[in-house]
Amino acid sequence: MSTSRIAGLVASLLAALALGACGGGNDKEDAEKTVRDIATATSDSDGGKFCDLVTDEFLEQTTGAKGDKAKDACKKQIDSLKNADLKVSKITKTTVDGDNATVEAELESSGQKRPQVFKLKKEDGDFKLASANQQ
Repeated sequence: MSTSRIAGLVASLLAALALGACGGGNDKEDAEKTVRDIATATSDSDGGKFCDLVTDEFLEQTTGAKGDKAKDACKKQIDSLKNADLKVSKITKTTVDGDNATVEAELESSGQKRPQVFKLKKEDGDFKLASANQQ
């Protein structure tokens, strides 16, 4: 993987700052939990957890690899993060439309806060990160 692709992956992942797997129940709560779990996995440099919280398409787009190789590349990148210190300060708005959700949140890293929009999509029954953009 090229250095520019690695840098792009790390930037996308840090920008995303997301968290965790969802279960059944309330879709709004599940979507918000995913965002919090992504942030925690990023902060903990837990590539295994983080890469399970993103869609297959997101993995392939950010790593430039396909299938299992994309997941392996993602895991290596997140595992190598040092001092990510990422957390969700607050969630300002959550919208669920069927298998898609948008979560607007304020993320904090190294004492700096910034707004972030997370686009989530249900994959294998759980909300997973499909894209993330700063507001």
